[in-house]
Amino acid sequence: MKRLVFTIVSLFIVFWAKAQVAVDTLSTEALNTLLIEQVERLAEDNEEEIDYEDLLESYIFLSDNPVNINSDEVMRLVELHLISAFQYEELKKYRRFYGDFMFLDELEMVEGFDEQTVAIIRPVVCIEKDQSKDKITLNKMARYGKHQLVGRYEQVLERQQGYAPIDDSALLAKPNSRYLGSPQKLQFKYTYNYRNKIRAGFTLEKDAGEMFFTDKVSDTIQALLGKQYQRGFDFVGFHLYAKDLGIVKAAVLGDYQLAFGQGLTLWSGMSFGKAGAGSSVMKQGRGITPKGSASEYGFMRGAAVTLGGGPFSGTIFYSNRLVDANVSVADTLENEAELVSSLQETGYHRTIGELLDRHAIRQQVVGGHLAYAVAHFEVGYTAHHTWLSVPLELKPSHYNQFYFQGQRLTNQGIDFKYVKGKYAVFGEMAMSYNHKVEDPEPVEGPTSVQSGVSTGSTTLGFAGLVGLTVKPAGYLNFTVMYRDYGKAYQNLMSNAFGEGSRNQGQRGIYLGMEAAPAPYWNILAYVDQFQFTWLTSQVNAPSRGHDYYVRVSHSFNKRTQAYLQFRSKTKMKNSTDAFVFSHYPIFYTKNAVRFNINYQIGWDIHCTNKAEYAHYRNDDGSNEHGYFLCQDIAYKPENKPYSLTFRYAIFDAQDYNARIYAYENDVLYSFSVPALYGKGMRVYLLGKVKLFNALTLYARIGRTIYSDRDENGSGLTLIEGNHKTDLKVEAIWKL
Repeated sequence: MKRLVFTIVSLFIVFWAKAQVAVDTLSTEALNTLLIEQVERLAEDNEEEIDYEDLLESYIFLSDNPVNINSDEVMRLVELHLISAFQYEELKKYRRFYGDFMFLDELEMVEGFDEQTVAIIRPVVCIEKDQSKDKITLNKMARYGKHQLVGRYEQVLERQQGYAPIDDSALLAKPNSRYLGSPQKLQFKYTYNYRNKIRAGFTLEKDAGEMFFTDKVSDTIQALLGKQYQRGFDFVGFHLYAKDLGIVKAAVLGDYQLAFGQGLTLWSGMSFGKAGAGSSVMKQGRGITPKGSASEYGFMRGAAVTLGGGPFSGTIFYSNRLVDANVSVADTLENEAELVSSLQETGYHRTIGELLDRHAIRQQVVGGHLAYAVAHFEVGYTAHHTWLSVPLELKPSHYNQFYFQGQRLTNQGIDFKYVKGKYAVFGEMAMSYNHKVEDPEPVEGPTSVQSGVSTGSTTLGFAGLVGLTVKPAGYLNFTVMYRDYGKAYQNLMSNAFGEGSRNQGQRGIYLGMEAAPAPYWNILAYVDQFQFTWLTSQVNAPSRGHDYYVRVSHSFNKRTQAYLQFRSKTKMKNSTDAFVFSHYPIFYTKNAVRFNINYQIGWDIHCTNKAEYAHYRNDDGSNEHGYFLCQDIAYKPENKPYSLTFRYAIFDAQDYNARIYAYENDVLYSFSVPALYGKGMRVYLLGKVKLFNALTLYARIGRTIYSDRDENGSGLTLIEGNHKTDLKVEAIWKL
């Protein structure tokens, strides 16, 4: 092991020295580097598995369909945090004084646009004639429209416990002890785009373990599943979207997402949140966007339209979709009532239990958004109402007594934003209203009985946030934001800035700073002090914590960049002391230090070295350590239709608490950020080849080998052996 570490350190030094001579073309990897850093931080902050395709779908779309820098579409760069609101204002000012841009390098002449910013946005912008006012005809749509087909296959090659043979009697005795389907994950996607104004598409997906056409299930199991037994693609989604058609600013039919204000009242889907925090945590709502990913939660299904003229615009929407839920039957004095004990968001339908929960209830959402925007000021009002076909009644617990329960929930809020000169002020105030009425009328849905729970109680909740960003100089930004989300505030579709995924029962203050103290140097730092005003699932009392982050980055030249990052996060959890009667809260802290360098050797070889150390400790005296070292080598010859990317990494994390997240290059439209713990090594090889102009093939194989165990995984994912091998193959056909 010492020899291996010495070898890797030597490679760091040698490659560093060679990288000093690389000085020519502007890096096209800047955007990827930015997104990788944000995804890794997001993974660290979320315990559950995340569908990154849903989160990064807009970035993927822009890479294939760049926005015209001389059109109003450039606002999308603000929405995706690729440029700041200040940079957007300077961009508009430049065009007013000097006219449209003639070439992309001209962006460096705009105040606030440095070389790094231009490198980040270069892959997603273009310069062309503004065609937003051009008339749309069927002939133009057929001639200039872009078609794309994507097919993907992936599988873990070793046999997992969930696929081991089992007879029907044993399966019926333990219905969740096996997957009913095959281990392959399949996805097929079609998209059409006409100049970013008309878009359409559909998505088909089957997760690993879900039944497909060729899977055989016994008659006994089929009878048990009833109407839930079906084969084929488990998820089917579609969308038809249009924008900038006169008074119709945007319209969608099918699957879509909505994002308004700062995300406190309505922001379906995901956002980077704290992971995307840079010089400002201010969000720019995207309004209506079509959904083309295969994620099975956090979206609307129905119709929405935005109309606008002058400074006013309005959006109305309706969603009606079946969602996964655990439905149980409760005895009452009069009859039996169906209740929902939990809503499921994994999207997995592999076992008998998961299939019985599939599409168990109907969720309907109706609402709208009114906006007024003039000069430097914007204000908006959002309201929406949610119905569940079956009342939600959680298993009683101290920490969840303020969670949403019932059948109907109304949310409304006001958001505002003012950006002028060196100042930006933003905020949002929201209210939730949950009224459990007596004897509610049945709501149409897929279940046979829908009757409410008679409580007669009314719950009002409030939440708010306000922030200020100041730019005293072109190289310096400061942000301060205060948030206070009441413990009674309930919202199934919020995604505002905060600690954790629930905008409820917390308050905090965030201080952020971004500075460029010298050419090619950048410092990003923030402090987030927070407290939870009610119990959580891991703490039997109100608790508090903090999150400290600092990153210093430097561009040695146009093809060599490096950063050093430190993060310290402290929270509270229940003590696990076996000698006390009642578990009491204790502090725990995780510190992590990372060094990363990207560089080129010659023109064809792109390299990345990364080293990270993590230390976890808590007040009961336990200490856990982890480290990660990797070498990435990408061979990307110019003017060649192929490329190869290789990673060799070693890791040693004593326990899951000291785990390290490391982003991995993957096939297009797929993202991988595994949590590495234990002791072992990780390798993968990714290949890409363009057979001809329309068809591109990707293939990726990776293996994790553990040196401290004879089996890996747990439960149905348990593998007998010390290794796990994953395979992905993808084909993309563009017309």
